[in-house]
Amino acid sequence: MKKIIFALIISCFAVAVHAQINKRDAKQRKQGPWSEQVAPLRGEPGYTWEGVYKSDRKEGVWKKYNEVGDLVAEETFHNGVLDGPCKYYYPNGKLSAAGNMLAMDIEGEVDTVTVIDPVTQEESRVEVVRKGNSVRHGEWRIWDEDGHMVKETYSRGEIVTSESGNQRKGNTILLPHEQQAAGGKRKKN
Repeated sequence: MKKIIFALIISCFAVAVHAQINKRDAKQRKQGPWSEQVAPLRGEPGYTWEGVYKSDRKEGVWKKYNEVGDLVAEETFHNGVLDGPCKYYYPNGKLSAAGNMLAMDIEGEVDTVTVIDPVTQEESRVEVVRKGNSVRHGEWRIWDEDGHMVKETYSRGEIVTSESGNQRKGNTILLPHEQQAAGGKRKKN
């Protein structure tokens, strides 16, 4: 009998918790705790995001899980853009990379630019909506699957030093989310 009562209490709690996620305000903006399913696309695996929205923008730590529920990433957002500590994991649960991201542009900012028609030479002003943009900033630690670590230091997206302390540019190691965008290829040092 106690088990049945306990099960009923747990299921009521789960329903109450579920009722608190994925809510929109009067202006139809995402607000509060949110869980999103992203389906597989063009050979990339699907995943689940969990975190908090404030006025339709991701805020705070968001966790990303693969289709079987393994933690893949923990990323910090501010105003809908990566800005703060991030951690990425291999499918076996081992840490693959950790460091900080710096927001350079905020999603939705609007710039007005002058455009000249190449035929009529007539000028007009056009609004351009920015997409959020983030870069690596500070020290990053990147591990291979065997546990070997490389340290890299960045200043606003530009690599300053590698593990040996030498200055260098280019050939940075791609993070897991960057590898997907680059077709799964990984740059080597």
